[in-house]
Amino acid sequence: MDADSPLSCELSELQGATIVRPAGVLDIRTYPELRDVLLKCAADQPRAVIVDLGRLEITSDYLASVFITVWLRITQWSTMRLVVVPGPAHAALSWRGPMRRFVAVEPTVLAALDNLGAPPPRRRAELWLPSSPLSVRAATRFVTDTCHNWGVEPLTAPAATVAGELVENAAEHARSPARLRLEWRLDRLTVAVADDDTRAVSLPRPGPQTPEPGSGLQLVAHLAHATGWSRTHSGGKVVWAVLRLPRAPTA
Repeated sequence: MDADSPLSCELSELQGATIVRPAGVLDIRTYPELRDVLLKCAADQPRAVIVDLGRLEITSDYLASVFITVWLRITQWSTMRLVVVPGPAHAALSWRGPMRRFVAVEPTVLAALDNLGAPPPRRRAELWLPSSPLSVRAATRFVTDTCHNWGVEPLTAPAATVAGELVENAAEHARSPARLRLEWRLDRLTVAVADDDTRAVSLPRPGPQTPEPGSGLQLVAHLAHATGWSRTHSGGKVVWAVLRLPRAPTA
C-alpha cells in the first residue's frame, strides 16, 4: 500500500477469520486499495474476512459498493464469508437492500464471529509440489484420484488438464514450489494453484474460443466456467479456474 495514501489497513486473525481494520479515508483514490487488500486476504482462504469500519471515513455512499465488488469476485471460486461491521459514523449509509443481498452486516466483530455458522458443505484437498517438470504428472494424478474419490468423474479430464497447465506455468515462470488446491461445492470444482511469484498473470476470458497450440492459459480459459488470480498477503499469488458439471440434456 502507498505510504502516502490516506488509507491504511491493520490485519489480525481471530478464530480462523481475518479481521481487517481500515483507517483513514475511503474515496476514489483509495477505493482500489481497499478492494485489493480484501481480495488478497480472501486469497489466503480464511474462514471469513471481517471488515471493521470503526476508523474509516467513507466520503460517498456509493463507495460502499467496494464490498459488493469484492464479494462478486470471491464468490466465483470460494465459500469464504465476507462480513462488514459499520462504525457509528456510518449510520446514515444504507446497509440494507443490495448490500444485504451480497454481504453480511453485523454490529460487532464478536457478533460476526458468533453468526458465521457452518460453512456450505464442501470438499477440499491440497497437494504441495516442488518446482519441477515432474510436478505436472503428480498434479494430474492427484486430480484424477480426487475426482474419482469425490464421484465427479465427468470433470476428471478437464480438471487434470487445467491443473497441469497451472502447475506447469508456476514451474516455468514463478520457479517456486506450488500448492495445488481442489475444492468441490454444489456443482463447482475449483482448481487453484498458489506460488511465490507476485507478478501479474494475463488470463484470457473464459469462452468457447478455440485455444491456439502451445497456449496453456488459453486452454484453461476454454475449459473453465470462470478464471481469476489474486496476490496473497502471505506472499505470492493464487491462480484459479472454476469448472462446472455438464448439464444433462433436456428431453
